[in-house]
Amino acid sequence: MSMASSILGRGGKVVLPATAAAAFVVVGSQFGVGGGPFDDRDGKSMARRPPPTSSSCEAPPPSSTSSGRLRWVGGRSADGGNPFLTPDLRETVLRRKMTAVGRFSLISETDDNRSIPVFFLALSGEKKKREEEEEETSGGDAATATTVFSPHSTSTTFSVSDLEDAWIRRNMPVRHPRFHSVVCPERIHFEETHRVHPTGHDGDDDEGTTLRIKADLERHATETAHFAVYREDLRKRLEHMITSPLEVSDRLWEVKVSTGPLGSSGAICRAKADSIMLGVEETDRRRRDALPTTPSSTSTTRGGTWRDVANEIKAGPTESVLLFRCHHALADGASIMAALSDLCDEAEEIRANVEGEFKKWRSRGREGKATMGFLRRILSRLMRLLRICAWFALGTTRALIYQGYLQITTRANPFDAVLEDAKRRGPVPAGGRSISWCDAAPLDEVKGVARSIGKSRGVGITVNDLFVSCVTSAVTRQLVEHEEYAAEIHGARDGRKYAVPAINVVVPVHLRGGIILPGESVGNNIGAFVARCPGEMKCDTPCSPTERLVRVHRSLLRAKGGPAPLVSHHVARFCSDHLPDWMTKAIFKRANANAAVVVSNNRGYDRKLHISGMAVESAAGFIPLPPGIPIGVVVQSYNGTVSLSLTAESWAVPDADKFLGWVLDEYRRLCSEASKSEGKRDNEEY
Repeated sequence: MSMASSILGRGGKVVLPATAAAAFVVVGSQFGVGGGPFDDRDGKSMARRPPPTSSSCEAPPPSSTSSGRLRWVGGRSADGGNPFLTPDLRETVLRRKMTAVGRFSLISETDDNRSIPVFFLALSGEKKKREEEEEETSGGDAATATTVFSPHSTSTTFSVSDLEDAWIRRNMPVRHPRFHSVVCPERIHFEETHRVHPTGHDGDDDEGTTLRIKADLERHATETAHFAVYREDLRKRLEHMITSPLEVSDRLWEVKVSTGPLGSSGAICRAKADSIMLGVEETDRRRRDALPTTPSSTSTTRGGTWRDVANEIKAGPTESVLLFRCHHALADGASIMAALSDLCDEAEEIRANVEGEFKKWRSRGREGKATMGFLRRILSRLMRLLRICAWFALGTTRALIYQGYLQITTRANPFDAVLEDAKRRGPVPAGGRSISWCDAAPLDEVKGVARSIGKSRGVGITVNDLFVSCVTSAVTRQLVEHEEYAAEIHGARDGRKYAVPAINVVVPVHLRGGIILPGESVGNNIGAFVARCPGEMKCDTPCSPTERLVRVHRSLLRAKGGPAPLVSHHVARFCSDHLPDWMTKAIFKRANANAAVVVSNNRGYDRKLHISGMAVESAAGFIPLPPGIPIGVVVQSYNGTVSLSLTAESWAVPDADKFLGWVLDEYRRLCSEASKSEGKRDNEEY
């Protein structure tokens, strides 16, 4: 945990006595707070005035003589305003050092390959009605009540005010203060603007200065028009958010919120939208049946029945799409998704489950050790430490040798020839992206297919193994299509030109398993490894999909069993801390060993989550393409469904929907192989 987050107290307060203040680098104070600015090692002042704030997003501070009731409206307050925004208080900007991986993402990105993960959440249903919550003040007769509601949106839409409402209620500025940070001009520190409260503010009688982070969401959240053309409008907006720069000195993330008819954007697929619609119609029918029938309810005077029908059509089910993007300097995509789960209504339950699993992991083996003697416990710990050191040393050596082998034997990316031919035919637009997403299959079905094939071959196939195999098959079919297109233009040629027998695949790995541990905030806890997987294979045998899957499993198992992800994480830290920028960029580009595709696997929650009562029907993340890799696929699971998303260079994958169709074709072939294996085993047992 960083020093900045460790000093945060309850209620968003930071007590900053002289000893704790030394942990921060106070960049500036608008009104001369404290005993003067801290100096850097060279003795130069690091004071800097914070950017001016907009008065439209702030309200006057609460008066001590006002009544004990404070009403928040959409995150703001009619009396006191957002508790993190109080314009009459002084401000100071605090600096804390960026993570090494965060700086690495700033250094390694290029104009054509922005390090900006993008994802969307699609919500539907009705918002939860909130009741007034009263909290008795300790030692007093007066009660303060806080009512949180958003009058700017209806009960079936989600607006920016609802987001701000949930953000403040869930105490996100305290849990994850980095969301309200920016990057300093030198790009080595985060800067956070804090409100400086005088001693005794809000009944705080502790000595020292009390700080509260300034949580201004107006710079991050905006409402936009909803998508008119199914999937295409959302696709274009996703492409713009992936390729356009994000000024990290102004903000590290942003979200665009839009609302429209259910299923109109394509964020919720039509099959899922039809299922939701049937549920809404059934609920409405039950409500109508429960109402008493009166003659006036069927009156046709003044357009009665027809007007009711028009109103029902106008007030049909809606969807709200939250389109997020953030810079990798803030955190990795998996950490961002885990942090945003704190906005959900189930946040407390999720945190309790994570904490419970963490305690189980820490207590594993303690019961047996409790019966050991003191000397045996010491020897057991020493042996465990030696095993870890041996595993890390041997694994690191093996990983570096394997990486060098892949680098030497893969002299070129298989898509380099495709790019050269595209440039010969005409100018290639820089930065264009092909984007698509879809629901692949139920998670239980995918696990059953992997288990069936693994049992028949005597190996342990995982969901990640299965879809990496499907993606490599689609990459090979894409190369073959480019080859056939080139043959039509330049004439028939002998032999293969693009398709290769093996391709390298980059697999990112979250070092914390895609979760945020208790007491931690968002960060960059990510590594990666490269594995060689089969490319073009002979398809004249019925077992070719299974053969590909088994070979992919063995290749990934070899890399996953070692410390390669941890080594890559620390190499990135070393490069950003000690090497010049040009060398860091060169190392990052060559470290992928001319891989053709990056495949990320994100395991989501196994049930449906809700934000302010509205159900999160679907979620999809899009990986930023590292320099030199033309295709990126995200395999993610949520609410029992496995979904796929694709980000690719437009010259490498002209038709993103067709590419995902090839992935699903390979999956269906594996399903067919699994069914045959099950039938064969049943016959043998019979």
